Amino acid sequence: MKTLKNFWYALFLLCLASPALTSCGDDDGGTLSTPQFESVSGKYTVTTPGSQYKSIELGASGNYIVMTNSGYRAQADASRSAKEKDTFLFHHAANDSRATNYNGIIYGTYTQLSDGRYNLEGFGIIEIIYGSDNTVTGFELTPENGGPVSLTVSKEETMPDDDVTNALCRTWEVESIRFIETEDGETFDITLNKDNWNSFEDAERFPEEVLFSKSGTYMIYYTSGEIGISSWKWKNKDEKSFFYSWNNQWYDDEFATVSFSGNRAIIYECYEESGPYPYKEEDYTYLIAK
Repeated sequence: MKTLKNFWYALFLLCLASPALTSCGDDDGGTLSTPQFESVSGKYTVTTPGSQYKSIELGASGNYIVMTNSGYRAQADASRSAKEKDTFLFHHAANDSRATNYNGIIYGTYTQLSDGRYNLEGFGIIEIIYGSDNTVTGFELTPENGGPVSLTVSKEETMPDDDVTNALCRTWEVESIRFIETEDGETFDITLNKDNWNSFEDAERFPEEVLFSKSGTYMIYYTSGEIGISSWKWKNKDEKSFFYSWNNQWYDDEFATVSFSGNRAIIYECYEESGPYPYKEEDYTYLIAK
C-alpha cells in the first residue's frame, strides 16, 4: 500500500516515475504556434574523437542541453525494484553562470545572433556547419572559457512532423501539480505550485520546466538547479499517450496521457489497487508553453 509521503518522491519525477500507471484524458484542441527554433532543433551527437562533449541538443523553444562525456549515463536495470532506485534527481547541484551545470549536464537558453550564430548562454557560441546536401555536419564552438573548437556532429533521428508531436515538443513551464489520493475511504487532494511547494515538509523541490524533443529527450529542470534526463516515445499517438523511461528500460505499464488547450497542456496518470485495502491516485501536471 502506498503512503502520501512515499508519493512525494514520485511526484517530483513530474508524476512520471510510478509503476503500473494507466492513463486517460480528453483534448480540447490546442492552438500552439510553431516554436521559434523549430528549423534547427534536434539532438546532435558529437563524433569528434576525444571530444569532451557527447551531444548538443537545441530545443525548439530556445533551450539547449549539452551532455559531456563525464556526464550521467542511464543504465537499464534488470529488475523493477532496481529501476525505481536508479535516479539522480536528488544529488547536489552546482550552478554555473547563466546556465545550470548538473552532473555533467549543461542546460540553458539560447538566442540567434545577428550574424546567424547561436549564443548558448552560459556555455558558448556555435556556428552551424552544413554539408552539400544541407544537412548539419558540424559546429564551430567558441566556449565562454577557452579557444574555438571544431566539432563534427551527426543529427539523431527525429520523429515525423504531425500536429500532436509538434504540439508536445517544446519547452513547458510547470504551473502546478495536483495530486488526488484515496485510501481507506479518505481522500487527499493537494495542489502544489512554485509559490507554495516548500510549505509541505516532504517536498524537497519543484519542477520548473519540462522539455520534450522530437529526438525522444524528456528533461526536467528543478527549483534546486538539478536536472532529470529521461526518454519518451509515443504509445498511441491518436490517444495522445506516451511511454517514458528514466534508464533506457521501457515498461508497458509506464505511460501517461497529454491533452492540449490553447497554449496549455495537462499530463495525466491514474493508478488503482483493489483488494481489502483499495487505493487510487490521480496526478495532473499543468503546463504552459514557453
